[in-house]
Amino acid sequence: MKLHTTDVIIIGGGVIGLAIARKLAQANQKVALFERNAQPGGEASWAAAGMLAPQAEAAGPGVMLDLCLASRALYRNFASSLQQETGIDVELRTEGTLLPTFAENPEPLRKFADWQQKAGLRAEFIAAEETRRREPHLSERITGAVWLPDDWQVDNRRLTRALIAAVYAAGVEIHCNAANLKVCIERDRVTGVEVGLERWSAPVVVNAAGSWAAQMPRELLRLPQASVRPIRGQMLALDMQPPTLLRHVIRTEQAYLVPRRDGRLVIGATVEDGGYEKTVTAGGVAALLNGAIEVVPRLAQMPLLETWAGLRPLAEDQLPILGETDLKGLFCATGHYRNGILLTPITAEIIASLIVGEDPAVPVASFSPRRFSA
Repeated sequence: MKLHTTDVIIIGGGVIGLAIARKLAQANQKVALFERNAQPGGEASWAAAGMLAPQAEAAGPGVMLDLCLASRALYRNFASSLQQETGIDVELRTEGTLLPTFAENPEPLRKFADWQQKAGLRAEFIAAEETRRREPHLSERITGAVWLPDDWQVDNRRLTRALIAAVYAAGVEIHCNAANLKVCIERDRVTGVEVGLERWSAPVVVNAAGSWAAQMPRELLRLPQASVRPIRGQMLALDMQPPTLLRHVIRTEQAYLVPRRDGRLVIGATVEDGGYEKTVTAGGVAALLNGAIEVVPRLAQMPLLETWAGLRPLAEDQLPILGETDLKGLFCATGHYRNGILLTPITAEIIASLIVGEDPAVPVASFSPRRFSA
C-alpha cells in the first residue's frame, strides 16, 4: 500500500470543503481533499441558487440566525479576496430581496418586518405601489411586500469555480473518484484515510460530505445514520427578456426568483424528502413555473433554459453540524440545508480555528456534533 502524509484531510469537495481547505492552506497547513465524484463542486454547490438570505429564512431570533448573519457579514471580503486570488468575480449582488404577498390582509408580513426591526435588522413593509415601483413587472395583484436590503445573492457556480481555483493555487491536493474512502482509527483517534491501495496519514479529518456525511459507518464518522439526510430541490432557469427584467431576489411561498447578470433567471425550489434521487419531475417544474408566473406574469413568454435538481443536507434538528466529534481529530462540517452557500465563509473560519487551536469568532456549542450523543 502506497503511503502519504499530510496535516489535514477533508472529505467532500463542495463549497464547504473547498473553503475549509483554502482557509487551512492559508494557515500553512498541508491539506488533501477527497471528492466522491469525478470533479469537485458538482452536487449541492452547483445546484443552489446562491441566495444569502438569513433574514428571509429566519423564523425568529436564535443561534441559527446569529450564525447566518455573521457569515453574511463576511461576504464582501470573502468575494473580494477570491477575485484577487483567482480573477473570478462571484457576482455578489446587493440589490436586496423582496417578499411580496397576494393576501388581502398583509398583517403577517408586517409582523415579520416588525420583529426583525426589533432585532436590529433592516426590514421594511412597503405598500403595493412602492413594491411595483421597485419591480414594475410584478403582478398587479400584489398587495405589498417586505423589503430586505441586506439579503443578497452570489452566483454559486462562479463561487464554486473560484474556490476550486483558489484551492489549487494554494497547493491543496484534490483527489476525485474517492467514493469508497475509508476513515482509519487507532487508539480512539482518527489517523487518516484509505482509498483503494493508497493511505493518507493525518491527525485531522474533516467530514464535509454534505448529504453523504452520515452514509459511512457510524463508528467511523460518529454521526447517527438519521442525523443527516438529503432533501431534494428541483430548480429551473429561464432566459429573461430583457436581461434586466428583474433586479431583486423575489421570494414567495411558492417559489423564489433569482436574477443573474447574464440574463438567466434561476427559479426554485421544491422541498422533497425522497432519498438520493435527483430526478426532475413534470410536477416539480410545473409547480415552480406556476409560482413564478403568478408573481411575474410576463415570465410565461420566456424561454426555458435548464432544469436540474440538487440534494441539500438536513440535520435532524435543522442546525448545521460544526466541530470535533467524540473521536479525537475527527471534525464535521455539514447539515447546512438551505444555507450552504451563505454559511460557507463562517464555516471555514470556525473549522479552521478549531483545528489550529484558536477560539472561533462566534459561539459554536449549539452546532457541535456531540449533541447527537449527549
